Amino acid sequence: MSGKKVLAVGAHPDDIELGCGGTLRKHVIKGDEVYYVIASLGEKSGDKERRRAEAMTAAKLMGVKGVFFLNLPDTMIMHNGVTVSLLDEYMEKIEPEIVYVHSPRDYHQDHVNIAKSVLSASRNMRSSIFLYETPSTTIEFRPVAYSDISDVFKHKLRCIEIYVSQNNKEYMEKEAIIGLAKVRGRTMGVKFAEAFEVARLFGWL
Repeated sequence: MSGKKVLAVGAHPDDIELGCGGTLRKHVIKGDEVYYVIASLGEKSGDKERRRAEAMTAAKLMGVKGVFFLNLPDTMIMHNGVTVSLLDEYMEKIEPEIVYVHSPRDYHQDHVNIAKSVLSASRNMRSSIFLYETPSTTIEFRPVAYSDISDVFKHKLRCIEIYVSQNNKEYMEKEAIIGLAKVRGRTMGVKFAEAFEVARLFGWL
């Protein structure tokens, strides 16, 4: 058991599982402590309490140690002192060695601003930061790190399937999720993979 503390941050419920769910499951299996911070409840895409419940159920299935909600307004998350201060609180509380968050080159404003705010909140911390892709909105994504999720891919899909309220969204189509994982897997010669940009990396050597 490696015992690292890992923090995954998403702008909305389901972002984390879609972007790095397989990698997080690998962390859990290794014995790492995984925490979620979810910035908004995604109320513009469904009942917020239902979305909160789905996020909690998916996190439990993933094996996450704790889930925290910032309760920021969906589609109007800002990169400002308020958002950074909220993230500061959890950065200081968890002290993660590894952080996963959206890419700042995303085309969704909430994703961009949460990514920037996480980078600001981690400014004084020695945390490695990996940026995950959101298939529906990350167009200019240039991955340099890959995670083999072949053994845990079915578990990732089960966690995503918890979000029944979002079944009508194109980005939730099972075939699309499988297709992207296969494309990323081919890059590293495995069946399924997740890909990341790297904002900061410690302990490489």
